[in-house]
Amino acid sequence: MIGPTVLLMLALGQTPTGTVPVGDAGWDLQSGVTRTEYLGRSAFRAGTGRAIHRATRLEDGTIDVDVALNGKRSFVYLQYRMATDGEHEEIYLRPHKSGLPDAVQYAPVFRNESAWQLYHREGNTAEVEFETGRWVRLRLVLSGRQAALFVGDTTRPVMVVPRMARDPAPGYLAIRGFVPQGSRATEAAYFSNLVVRPGFVPFRFPTVPAPTPPAGVIKDWELSESFVADSGTIAALPPLDGRRWIPASADADGLLVVNRFLARPGQARRSTTIARIRVEASAAGIHPLALGFSDDMTVFLNGQPIAAARAPYSYNFPRQEGLIGLEQQVVFLPLVAGTNDIAVALTDGFGGWGIMGRWLSEPLRR
Repeated sequence: MIGPTVLLMLALGQTPTGTVPVGDAGWDLQSGVTRTEYLGRSAFRAGTGRAIHRATRLEDGTIDVDVALNGKRSFVYLQYRMATDGEHEEIYLRPHKSGLPDAVQYAPVFRNESAWQLYHREGNTAEVEFETGRWVRLRLVLSGRQAALFVGDTTRPVMVVPRMARDPAPGYLAIRGFVPQGSRATEAAYFSNLVVRPGFVPFRFPTVPAPTPPAGVIKDWELSESFVADSGTIAALPPLDGRRWIPASADADGLLVVNRFLARPGQARRSTTIARIRVEASAAGIHPLALGFSDDMTVFLNGQPIAAARAPYSYNFPRQEGLIGLEQQVVFLPLVAGTNDIAVALTDGFGGWGIMGRWLSEPLRR
């Protein structure tokens, strides 16, 4: 007989409690993932690729899975609440960063792109010491906008994500590995013993107050349709007339995730949009504007270039993370009395497309 709890889960479109075996026919094994035996168990060996289980549906609840790591440079993912293969949430391990502050990371995925550079902050990354060559339990507990990740010890989380980026909704899940070029790893990880338990939330999440916008933060922008610009710094403002514009609101902390609103043109990876605002100044003067951006920007005031900066990711030579933050750049804008048009040519190629702004002094008429 099917009990009332299971009937409720089915009504909500969620899978009842249970193990999802390695041999389950519902797995879609993409290139780079194979079934094997490892450390006495049936397992997935994940190089660069993922295994997707679309029949599983989970919004709130618990995902348990065992992983075996090798400690070499690689990335080990648990992807969940998947609306599509390219729209979901993910938490992943960086085994080569064992013991470092970003050994694990949360990131949302929009339009098949992880926005990790935009969510590399407190509550989105954490320090973990990883064991290698043995099975280690991962537990992910989901409740609304919050998530708790446990590694090994399933009573104390190593990371509590206070606010995931995407609206909570049931979705399917995947495991994924990625071995970057130049790594000495022969695989990212082995996965075994996946258990999905909808509705089971064995962790008391802290109460998180509603986020309060910092003073002076820019909430509302307009984004132009995306386009491909010539490589290098954009020195002249492209013509704005005739472009399609999309109103776009930032999160409470000022972060505007461009990928939420715009697709890249065609197959282009490096893409540009114009993010613009209009400001009414009560008097002429110099006003500092703090800007965070990913990855390249040029600031134009009333059509004239004022400042340009670059902050892309680079694994080495030079090593730089390309992380967004309001500490990246302060631009001193010579505003005129009356109307001022501020446009930022924003170009991105990897890791999340975003902008954020905050006035450090605001003698302005809105």
